[in-house]
Amino acid sequence: MKSALIRMILASALFAGVAVAQNSDLALLLGAAGPISSTIANGIVSDSVGVGFQINYAAQLHETKAGQLYLELPLMLAKQVKSTVGQGVSDSVKGSIFFTPGVRWRFTPQKRVSFYAAAGAGVGSFGTTTLFFGHGVVSTNIGRTTTAALGFGGGIDFRLTRLLSLRAEGRDFVTLSGLGGSEGRNHAFFMAGIGFHF
Repeated sequence: MKSALIRMILASALFAGVAVAQNSDLALLLGAAGPISSTIANGIVSDSVGVGFQINYAAQLHETKAGQLYLELPLMLAKQVKSTVGQGVSDSVKGSIFFTPGVRWRFTPQKRVSFYAAAGAGVGSFGTTTLFFGHGVVSTNIGRTTTAALGFGGGIDFRLTRLLSLRAEGRDFVTLSGLGGSEGRNHAFFMAGIGFHF
């Protein structure tokens, strides 16, 4: 009797785990980090380019006819390079990390197409290395700042199969003004990639 009860509890736990797992997804996204710019003013040329990579795990918490609510754990890794040529040459490399756990609301107007909006709060960490050459001076400055961050965005998911989808999204991470460089407090990313559903 005891062994039958134990087997029943283990089977229930196993099937419950499988049911929960069927409502999870893992996305791998790659894209451009904004702002990306090239300017020429007063004899100074400045170029900026960036790239971001996101790993995002989400687990479904609740489902209604209107849509599904997910808990999501987005981790963003980004690099941005800025070069300025004027009376000297300055190169700045910024490495950013954002982790803003939160919620996602997804609705599916068509069988294979879903739209979603997400928001969360967590931390942002910025590491900057700046090199300057000019007027007979070579200087290096290395620093790291970590602060609270808010993340929000939205996207579209196009299901290719039951287990695989194409995904595109825009996401902005908001920190205190001036942290992570002179870009201000918004750190926007536009990405595309794939989603695994299990």
